Amino acid sequence: MCGAGGLAWRVPRRDDRPRQTCVACGYVHYVGPALAAGMILCDGPSICLVKRAHDPGFGKWTFPGGFVDVGEAPPAAALRELCEETGCKGEIERFVGVYASLGPQGRPVVILVYAGRVKEGGQGGSDEVAEVRWFPPADLPWDEFAFPSTVTALRDFLAVR
Repeated sequence: MCGAGGLAWRVPRRDDRPRQTCVACGYVHYVGPALAAGMILCDGPSICLVKRAHDPGFGKWTFPGGFVDVGEAPPAAALRELCEETGCKGEIERFVGVYASLGPQGRPVVILVYAGRVKEGGQGGSDEVAEVRWFPPADLPWDEFAFPSTVTALRDFLAVR
């Protein structure tokens, strides 16, 4: 904050763990988890999954999703990521839940997951996605998911479907 440029790991007063602290002014730099949003998209009984084209989770499956931009609401981010990654346009039907995961470089990520249906089909997606595929629930690739949060969210979704 003061521009002195020196940070050290110190336990701030009334805290219980080391934090990055400015050695000149004492400002504590708190780093929180990144916020992401995802969409479990259905077309009839089938669920849309994307195969990741980069790490983390290269070559593994997940539902469309990604980081929420500054000033963007999580539901809007879920719909944007859906369109970017699959070319589909969707409509949110309900909120599934909040899940924690580890993202790039082990940074904590909190993901808000929504369930929705297809409004308009698409033709593939971004460079972040190697493949887009629709799976019947009985054929979901449970051993090939990129993140534990994907597994938990899909189980929660299917439990109340």
